[in-house]
Amino acid sequence: MKTLQDIFTKEYLLQLEKLSFSLRQRLSVNGYSGARKSHAKGSSLEFSDFREYIMGDDLRRVDWNSFGRFGKLYVKLFMEEKQGEINIFLDCSKSMEKEGKFLQAKAFAASLAYIGLCSGDRVNLFLWNDIIFFEKRGSTQKNSFFQLLSLLDQAECGGGSNLLRAGLFSGKLGRGISVVISDFFTEAPLEEALRIFQGKKQQVCMVQVLSNEEEQPTEGQAARLVDSETGETCDLELTASVLTAYNKALKEQRRALAEICFRSGAVFYFMNEKTPLFPILREILR
Repeated sequence: MKTLQDIFTKEYLLQLEKLSFSLRQRLSVNGYSGARKSHAKGSSLEFSDFREYIMGDDLRRVDWNSFGRFGKLYVKLFMEEKQGEINIFLDCSKSMEKEGKFLQAKAFAASLAYIGLCSGDRVNLFLWNDIIFFEKRGSTQKNSFFQLLSLLDQAECGGGSNLLRAGLFSGKLGRGISVVISDFFTEAPLEEALRIFQGKKQQVCMVQVLSNEEEQPTEGQAARLVDSETGETCDLELTASVLTAYNKALKEQRRALAEICFRSGAVFYFMNEKTPLFPILREILR
């Protein structure tokens, strides 16, 4: 069985580090630029700490004494510097249980977490179904990534899905980006959920993840469709006309999700379990 450890090779982590610079630029435009240069002027900047240099940092803030001692570049941090927050909400409801689909969703969540940590931002991870049943807040250092990766690897599916309740129970969120990863097979009111997140000063990105089977069922098979969250069943023969109707319904659902996001000022993306992660991450963070 493939695990997240198989995906997060050194080569893939290096690719993600390159994307961290794009994220820093995006957050800076909106005034919460992570652990980097404050927009404040004058003598009110009080020295606080050091962190490793990241490509794109202001070279004027490099501590050359540290470079002489350790042979590595460090930059100075100041008390007035702000930290952006990346809040990752991973749907762990029963409908996400398909192995490849859930692994893809977890890998996407972990990739976002690593990019955020490389950018010097605060990463908060929330696992939800009917409610938020687990959260890990306040990760800021790159060396905390493998703890997050282990937590995601151990995550299991169960229960229904209610993004509205997850938003309500997420508590206080620092101004930043909230990424919701789900199949969105739910009857919970998504627009109301988005209003909750935006009331917490979040830029919201909704990412739909489906299995190959859910996106492209195979013609000619007899199938019993089971709602994994309610237990309801429906027996179907997957004829060409049934698949045409299914594909139409799937496109309509995605169109509706995109419209909800557009009206709410959020963004919407979709992928399946085989979609390469790097291109869609680059698209989201560009």
